[in-house]
Amino acid sequence: MKAFICFFRKIICVLLACAVACPCIILMSGCSSEDNGASYNIYYKNSTSNKLITSSYNSDNQDTYELAGELLSQMIKKPKDKDTQILLPAEVSVDRYEINSNTINVYFSREYNEMSDLDELFLRAGVVKMLTQLPEISYVQFYVDDAQAKYSNGSYIGLMSSEDFIDDSNASFGNVEWRRVNLYFSNKLGDKLVKKTETVAYSKSTSLEKIVVEQLIKGPSDSSMNMTLPSDLKLLSISVSDKICYVNLSSVFLTEMVNVTSELPIYSIVNSLCSLGNIDGVRIMVNGDSTKNFRESISLENTFQFNSEVIGS
Repeated sequence: MKAFICFFRKIICVLLACAVACPCIILMSGCSSEDNGASYNIYYKNSTSNKLITSSYNSDNQDTYELAGELLSQMIKKPKDKDTQILLPAEVSVDRYEINSNTINVYFSREYNEMSDLDELFLRAGVVKMLTQLPEISYVQFYVDDAQAKYSNGSYIGLMSSEDFIDDSNASFGNVEWRRVNLYFSNKLGDKLVKKTETVAYSKSTSLEKIVVEQLIKGPSDSSMNMTLPSDLKLLSISVSDKICYVNLSSVFLTEMVNVTSELPIYSIVNSLCSLGNIDGVRIMVNGDSTKNFRESISLENTFQFNSEVIGS
């Protein structure tokens, strides 16, 4: 099965036949299958190309490397359902893949860069969601012609996890936007902010400001950083008017302490929001009240602006 290390579209049918020689491995595409082995979702798009859909695939293979090859080969097999389309365009091929620790690197042919933004978005979401189902895979990284894949604006896509993509079960991907944002978390000492640049997906009906604050509450995925806000904090509302962002938080913001210096929770929010480009200042309220003091020393009646002095390395 190590032959999966290099599989090209022209010979995929031969490789696929090898991969599915065992009768317990069956692609579910509107038909029944024996319930053997573990079940995985293979991602496709619907006939109108506005939503990801899944088909169930069973395998009893427990070798992560080999199983990744099975899933990738199933992904580029044309489903029987005529209303289901594969995510990989005919002119784009998967040249090879490799696994390093908890990351799988997938190498595409140079034609990947010629995909439309929407097709590229679908492919990225489908492959990442599919491969991160494997217990030992947390991240996926794309390469094109042996170079790291980039967004259309020239910035690197980098490591992707399933959490980088919204739950699209009921959402149209035509209404999804993508943005690289700077999130400011705490360093290990809790005395300085450090910047974490991430790509977030959000519906056009949901504000990017809301996504940013919710990501701060969720905390960093990088173990070298610490959270700045209580994990049970709630964002009650958020809005922007005349380049001022109004952030309304639950009372937990005042009653629960995170082990960082007093300024960091405030400027974690402020610096992250001001980095979006459309915001010059931030007003913070607690249950709609801006007359409180944060940690008895910082008045929330202030309009806070980006503060570079609290940023470390």
